[in-house]
Amino acid sequence: MNQYSGIKQKSQRRLHNEDGKFAPDYSGEVKRLTTMRLTDTAWELLAEIALKNQITRTEVIEMFVRGEELY
Repeated sequence: MNQYSGIKQKSQRRLHNEDGKFAPDYSGEVKRLTTMRLTDTAWELLAEIALKNQITRTEVIEMFVRGEELY
C-alpha cells in the first residue's frame, strides 16, 4: 500500500439497501469533498485506527467528531 492509498479493505460499516446501493449515513446528510492538512504521522495513525475498526479514514474522523466510539 502506498502513502496515497486508502485502507486495503472496504468498510463493513456502510449498509446496502435492497437494490445493492449504499444506504445513506447520518440521516441523509450529504458528504462533500473537504481538504485538510495532516502530518504523515497523523495520516498513518488514522490508517491504523481505520484498519482496526474496518472503516475508512473519513469515517474515523466523522465518528470522532460525533463522539462515537472507536476501538
